[in-house]
Amino acid sequence: MVFIPVGLAALAVLFFFLGRGQGRKAYDMQTTETSSAADLSRLASDIAKEIGAGSLAQTAEIKGTIECDAPLSAEMSGTGCVWYRSVVTREYEEPYTERDSDGKTRSGTRRGSETVSSNERRVPFRVRDASGACEVDPEGASMDGERVLSRFEQGDQGPSLSFGGLTVRLGGIGAGRRTIGYRLEEWAVPTGRGVYVLGEARDDGGRLRVGKPSAKGGRFLVSLKTEEELVRAAKSGSTILTVLAGLFTAAAVVVLVLVLTGVI
Repeated sequence: MVFIPVGLAALAVLFFFLGRGQGRKAYDMQTTETSSAADLSRLASDIAKEIGAGSLAQTAEIKGTIECDAPLSAEMSGTGCVWYRSVVTREYEEPYTERDSDGKTRSGTRRGSETVSSNERRVPFRVRDASGACEVDPEGASMDGERVLSRFEQGDQGPSLSFGGLTVRLGGIGAGRRTIGYRLEEWAVPTGRGVYVLGEARDDGGRLRVGKPSAKGGRFLVSLKTEEELVRAAKSGSTILTVLAGLFTAAAVVVLVLVLTGVI
């Protein structure tokens, strides 16, 4: 029975570190001052004069409107965007037989699902504000977009299926499984939308851009939400996870005492 308090303690530790991560996320956003495109350009120029071009490497936060000369077209919805993620999930039902603790056998039908296709793409873009535009290289960023498609296609589509520009070749399907249908979901960061970017401003290679931080653990976030919404969500998540960590710690202690005293 000792494994029960050990498991509860492990969950408490997990919730603690997840909560601390959310707290750090809120802190990083709140302590980084928003820069305009002109601010970053001026900073890069000043540093280049002092110690040479390509020396800028500073945490930066920018806000503005997304621009892109060659945007992507999301596979299923056709949304013009700078990032998308498409997922096709097959939902099915299958017969099962199981034996309970008394040795009795029972049969029935249960539902399940499996991902048959998942694809993600992103391209560089610009963030334009009142002072100008700054390039963003989104490679390695945590992308926080919006759901642009959520639809269920009923029925079996055969050995392959096509939705929009996406064709999925289906592999082996488990014996006895009957396809109910396919759930299509797609998320994107569309062009022309307001965006919040937290990353590292650099001017190496003769280009000023915001990208993935060079330091390990640096935060790189691209979101359609406002800074205020992100900070509020991170603080709320930190509080909830910290409370859960405390509750699971208390539960682990109580169960351990009960085990050691022979109550359970």
